[in-house]
Amino acid sequence: MDELKFDFVNAHINNISFPKTIEQLESFIYDHECYNVEDVIYAAPDGYTTWTVPRSSIIGDIVLYYHAKTAIQWIRKLEIATEALDSTMHDKKLIFEWLQKARSLYSLYGGKIFAIGRVSSRPERIDEFEFQQHWSGRIYADVKDLYLLKRPIDISEFNSFIMVSRQSAITPLPSKEFEKLKSLIKAKNPKVPSWFLKSKIGDNKLSKVNQNNFLEITSSYRKRFPLEINFRSYYVNYFLKTLSGNKVYRECQCHTLKTPLARVDNVFEFAGKKILLEVKLNIELEKNLISQLNQYICAEYICLSNEENNNIEDFEKKYMFVIDVYSVYRYDVKAKKITKLFDLDEIKSKTDIITKMQRYI
Repeated sequence: MDELKFDFVNAHINNISFPKTIEQLESFIYDHECYNVEDVIYAAPDGYTTWTVPRSSIIGDIVLYYHAKTAIQWIRKLEIATEALDSTMHDKKLIFEWLQKARSLYSLYGGKIFAIGRVSSRPERIDEFEFQQHWSGRIYADVKDLYLLKRPIDISEFNSFIMVSRQSAITPLPSKEFEKLKSLIKAKNPKVPSWFLKSKIGDNKLSKVNQNNFLEITSSYRKRFPLEINFRSYYVNYFLKTLSGNKVYRECQCHTLKTPLARVDNVFEFAGKKILLEVKLNIELEKNLISQLNQYICAEYICLSNEENNNIEDFEKKYMFVIDVYSVYRYDVKAKKITKLFDLDEIKSKTDIITKMQRYI
């Protein structure tokens, strides 16, 4: 596999739980034919798996797989529930065999971090899996370089400085906590891969960003902004100011009878036109994005501010722009199509912003 390259990474613990109903358990038996813990075990070390990840993940991010400590509670509950099943409707013997296998897996990995890997593709939203997962997350990415720890790390060894989330399958790891956990893993697993030992969590220096240095400072951070507001504040606002100076308007209400509360992120002026722009973190994760864009560009008029007499009807109606942490795109109304124009990695100077954008306006 090609070496993954990145400036710094984020890391998270992925909490693998256990099915909570007989129906979910039978889905594993008949549809998936193995447990989620086994997905990771069977994929290591040469293969890869596709797994839920944070929306802000990028290639190189670290995933630490943890088998939920609470899984044993659900195993016990399903054992009791199986006793009461109608044998004519369910294969009780087979279900008990699977619950025994679950106990065996739990004895090895329950309440432990048992594997590591790293994200190797851009996250995508997948609503329909061939096998319907029992969790609610629908943001997935490929995870490669899976490595099973010879000696898994029990939660009792790190719960003094890391609280594994019970509300979410994802527990983000800040730099300090990640380094402590990495030291624990290294101490018990001397042959852990070098990419894991060399990985570092980036420190945020975004408070120093201004109009003159935003391209330089955000070059390493841009693809991992956790929220759209971060991307807007530290990058998009300066990007648009480079194009239009002070003629940039934010959170502009787009008035139609059907969508009275629709607000486009920006309207900016360039080459004598008033043009709409919507901001996203990753357009691949958006559902019905074209429908959303139509609400803006098909508006009867747009209010540029809360002041009176600042409504406009003469904005560009044939196209508008979308920007995410990866690229700039143009939506053409007639074709109902979003086209990528250029990657933000190509922008090295403020002159590049003007030169590239004016080609498509």
